Amino acid sequence: MRKVELNLPTGVSGDWELKKFTITPEGEKMHNLGEMINGRNRFIEAGEYYGLYCDGKIIMSNTPAEVNDHYKFIQKAQGKVLIGGLGLGMVLKCLLDKNDVTKVVVVEQSPDVIKLVASSYTNDPRVEIVNESIFEYKPNEKFDCAWFDIWDDISGEEYPEMKRLHRRFGRYVGWSDSWCRNQSRRMYYGS
Repeated sequence: MRKVELNLPTGVSGDWELKKFTITPEGEKMHNLGEMINGRNRFIEAGEYYGLYCDGKIIMSNTPAEVNDHYKFIQKAQGKVLIGGLGLGMVLKCLLDKNDVTKVVVVEQSPDVIKLVASSYTNDPRVEIVNESIFEYKPNEKFDCAWFDIWDDISGEEYPEMKRLHRRFGRYVGWSDSWCRNQSRRMYYGS
């Protein structure tokens, strides 16, 4: 299983909380069994992880299941990268570990998420954090690729927004993808 080790300060800002949580060996077994029964493969393993919560609901973690959701984009990304959604900065951290990533612009709507997470990454001169909605952001440069991850979960209802973002930024980026885009498309079209 893929892992991304993070080193973030825990804390609270507004409705958002960044904290660590533990998955026990029993919790791992129960979760993974449920995934197998339901024909999914979002597996986890026991250990300590970070979670980003809004109003008590977990929005993002660095569990192996979450890492796997982003892994294809991380592997392919290079050059100048646009990211919609900061989250824990897990994708950002992985991109900064790559020598062929020259710049990363992260557009994050929540000033509270920026307050909790951004300082862990802004010491790298390749990072620019923009406090704005990705739907309102107007780039003043071209990017090699873009990643959009602004949704709390995948239900299919977010697929029109994904399509809108890919169209909107099509002239600014070489290629783009979104978190669980294929799953969202299948759910949206009912296939």
